[in-house]
Amino acid sequence: MRSEDELFEFAKQKLLDGGPELKKGDSPGSLACLSVRFALEFDADSSSRDVACKQVERHMRLCLAATTGFERLITLAGSEPLLAEAASQIMRGSGANPVRHLANHSDLHCVDRGRRGELVAALIIMQARDAAVAAVLPRHRKRWVSVNDFMQALLPEEQYIKLQCSLPTSWRAGEDRLFADTFQDYAMWFNHVIRIEKDKLVNAEYLWSFVTRGAMILCTHNQNGVDIVIPLCLKTGKLSRKTVSAILIQVKNSDKYGYVIDRTLFDALCPFRVRLFDEGSTPRPVIRMVFALASSKSGVHSPEVRERPRTRHYDDSTAFDIWCAGLSSFKNIDEDLASYQILLDRSLQPHDAFELGEFKNDEFLDAATRKSRGCRRRRMAALTLLHEEHHQLHL
Repeated sequence: MRSEDELFEFAKQKLLDGGPELKKGDSPGSLACLSVRFALEFDADSSSRDVACKQVERHMRLCLAATTGFERLITLAGSEPLLAEAASQIMRGSGANPVRHLANHSDLHCVDRGRRGELVAALIIMQARDAAVAAVLPRHRKRWVSVNDFMQALLPEEQYIKLQCSLPTSWRAGEDRLFADTFQDYAMWFNHVIRIEKDKLVNAEYLWSFVTRGAMILCTHNQNGVDIVIPLCLKTGKLSRKTVSAILIQVKNSDKYGYVIDRTLFDALCPFRVRLFDEGSTPRPVIRMVFALASSKSGVHSPEVRERPRTRHYDDSTAFDIWCAGLSSFKNIDEDLASYQILLDRSLQPHDAFELGEFKNDEFLDAATRKSRGCRRRRMAALTLLHEEHHQLHL
């Protein structure tokens, strides 16, 4: 390749199995772009297997293993920063954000959407990252984004200004400084997601390696406290385990968590409790965030900071806490709010049986028949959901 532009054009062609642009109705191509950026996983049924096979054959998905007769495939989207950057450019050229492509995708029923809302959170974070990069690239031609630029792209302007002037919720001796001053020398670089299998990887010992791959971390299921980790590092000095920190995010997809802050969730994000830093080490400042996505009331705020007497017992680590309630609490997602809500709602569904997606193209299935079938299916699953048809037999 004679230039970086030619290399990206080649990567786009490999992702799309053809031209460098996403054509209208190219659902396998858009799924490939989404997979390489968000590490999408597919369900284990036969329909999902066929979708996964096509992604392996034509769209750069990797096959880890296959049973005899290909009855079962274990596949994944590999961590490839170059392909992820190409996918980002493809999506940007399509004129629609990734969340719209996924929410309206014909193969959404094959995708593991995550029960915690973590996929929706990853889409929100990536949208902010893309906006921050778009604002920085014309000036510096670098992929690095400062923490301040990222937070400005993630939060509404008023909340971002307040954050810049805020003090930490907890702090070590000598680290009681404003947010803007604390993180002025920190930056991040990520353009895709890596799903980890072991929670021990959420540690400074390994965190620097995720920076080299340009990846944020989607934590394993049942990980205590943290669901998403965005690695941070100092812009000055060499990249190492001693120069990294993180944004620790817990995602909640239950209306139990609303606008009012639950301090226990921030306690669970203690950098020592999640083992980001080892006991006895000198921790760097962290940002702790809770995404209460199912909140009916939207807003961004922080716990009240206790009084700061001259003499006090200092904390073991310095942390800035941010509570984001509701999808509308994030910046610039209003146009895509319906798509985010679709994904958030469907992430709570263990299957799509009640949506009758497999009958969408049946010319003999009119609206009345579809509604009747959906009603009968819901009645068979008594008391499993809030919909009235799950309760009709008992009322």
